[in-house]
Amino acid sequence: MNRSLNVIDRAALRIAKFIRANNPNAGSEAALKYSLSLLINTLSAVAISLAFCAMTGHLYQGLAVIACFLLLRYFSGGVHLSSSLACCLASVFLVVALAHVHFGYRHLGFAMDIVSLAIVLRKAPEGIEKVSRVDRKYYPLLKWISAAIVSANFAVQSPLLSAVFFVQSLTLLKPAYTLVNYVERRLSK
Repeated sequence: MNRSLNVIDRAALRIAKFIRANNPNAGSEAALKYSLSLLINTLSAVAISLAFCAMTGHLYQGLAVIACFLLLRYFSGGVHLSSSLACCLASVFLVVALAHVHFGYRHLGFAMDIVSLAIVLRKAPEGIEKVSRVDRKYYPLLKWISAAIVSANFAVQSPLLSAVFFVQSLTLLKPAYTLVNYVERRLSK
């Protein structure tokens, strides 16, 4: 077993090998490992995040953060971490932190929504070429769906959603890609 793999990827590889050994009609080991890694990463991040949020009395906020972040991210894209473990840890940190934000919508939330809307109108969809099968001809539609999702908060006026949409929109910007590349290079040394 490859010791350079992180815990999520090692588990995915073990399960993929088990599936291949017991089902010769299963997909390739590499395809199974990739799919299982995504599944384990997502389930781990959701479970750990919701456990932390439940312990602090913010379960519903945690659920809202996960649902709204993933909804906007699906249509707008954003920077991706190359390590499944780093992605899981970053996701847990963001969900728990965002579930605990408290500020008024009237000034800060409204301003965050304006900035988020401007970013998604300018940048979305960003970075989805390698992770989505959506044809490029639909990218303008993805941009407008992203803008509609952010704009809905002008009616809802939720500070929580303002924070979620703001953080997700920041992942579309070049500094987010630069930061992720810098950190990943430093951690790989």
